Amino acid sequence: MGLSNAEYESILRDYDAQQAQNRHELARRREKVYASIPILSELDERIASGSVEAAKLALSGDESAIENNRRMIELTVSQKKQLIRQAGFPEDVLELHYRCDNCKDTGFVDGKMCYCFKQAVIDRFYMDPGRKEILEKENFSTFDESYYSDEAIDETTGDTYREIARDAYRKAYSYVQNFPTNKRNLLLTGSTGVGKTFLSNCIAKALMVAGYTVLYMSAFRLFEVFENYRFKTGDENRQAVRDFDMILDSDLLIIDDLGSEVGNTYSWSQLFICMEERQLHGKPIVISTNLNMTEISARYSERIASRLFNNYQYIKLMGDDIRVRKLFIEGNPD
Repeated sequence: MGLSNAEYESILRDYDAQQAQNRHELARRREKVYASIPILSELDERIASGSVEAAKLALSGDESAIENNRRMIELTVSQKKQLIRQAGFPEDVLELHYRCDNCKDTGFVDGKMCYCFKQAVIDRFYMDPGRKEILEKENFSTFDESYYSDEAIDETTGDTYREIARDAYRKAYSYVQNFPTNKRNLLLTGSTGVGKTFLSNCIAKALMVAGYTVLYMSAFRLFEVFENYRFKTGDENRQAVRDFDMILDSDLLIIDDLGSEVGNTYSWSQLFICMEERQLHGKPIVISTNLNMTEISARYSERIASRLFNNYQYIKLMGDDIRVRKLFIEGNPD
């Protein structure tokens, strides 16, 4: 992944801190539960003393002691769980809770990096400040079709802008639902402010929650990485290689605002390579752009345009700039 030792150790310290927090939270829950159900302490003592007595009996030749003790422990544990449920606590209240159940907050599974470790790298080095907060606000549960007109019509289809937005929402939601078995590319098109980035955020948030690594990059930043990969040397080259590897390796790459970048023949060739490599390894791309099909054909090479037209599911949005519309609706201007 191209991390320096300092970067690697820094992320591992975050995992150590998370494990310590997990233990602290367990101790706090345990204190609360035992204060509410004092008999739990007596049951714990029964298990401890019974185990000691069983060990003594087994050493003295009582072959049934260990099995009898096992049954006693099972019954006592079952009694504890029943008492906990009756007191209104979750059954797992006395178990460690993890941020990532896959690796138990260690960052590794069977000696290999967990997806959460890779996402931690993405979050630290590639996620813009405030983006996590944005993802909490912009997700499928906060989609609001009222920002789209139910009177304005797309003359080519006869659908209202609101119907088009509903269809886009359904396609994006279906994309996430089918992602584990059908990893497709998406092309989101529409003018500025119609909700392309919002839908991208919906997809990103849902897939991150589902345990996939998602790398979100503006087209400007993506092409900057391509240029750095070509020209940087030394430590800067190591970072450039890491950036390029992450672009190819993440489960989903989201490229925002394609067409806003300052491109050239080299960077566009790198974009094509990126598209081909990810396609080859079953790692899809979601692209949003203000460009229409004609503008895409005019701006990019025939190879790129062909891939976008033939290998990407097309989702269109139409409407006014939602940011302006929000100000009008929420600000209630005269």
